[in-house]
This record gives sequence, C-alpha cells and structure tokens, in this order.
Amino acid sequence: MSKYIYGKNKRNWADPSSKYGLCPEQFEKDVQEHQERYERKKETIKAMFEGMLKSDPVRQEETFQMFVEVLKEWRKNHD
Repeated sequence: MSKYIYGKNKRNWADPSSKYGLCPEQFEKDVQEHQERYERKKETIKAMFEGMLKSDPVRQEETFQMFVEVLKEWRKNHD
C-alpha cells in the first residue's frame, strides 16, 4: 500500500488549511484591518458627497437626487 501524498498529481493544488487555522492570531488582525479600511473608505466617500452638497447649497436636494440617480444607473449597469 502506498503512502498518501497531499496534492500529488495535482497542478496548482492549494493547501485546504485556512491561514487562520495555521495562524489563529492573524484572524483578529485581518478583521481589524478590514474594519479600519472600510471606515476610511466610507469617510472618504462621505466627505466627497458632503463637499458636493455644500458646493451648491441652494440645490442640495437636486444634487442628492443626482447622486441617487447615478448610483441606481451604476447598479443597473454592473449587475
């Protein structure tokens, strides 16, 4: 009987072990980094949006509706 060799005869075979299984402390670090990245990105988008609204205070509602329309179009074209 021959010994099983993981990935033998498999091209580009990946180890099924999670990087978190091999290094559990990495999970918390990755979660924290993801949350920080997400919040930075959200704040950037929020600042851009608020800047556009403040650039023409009289037409804030119009600008808001344009954002909504553009986002709906983008979603429709990218689904």
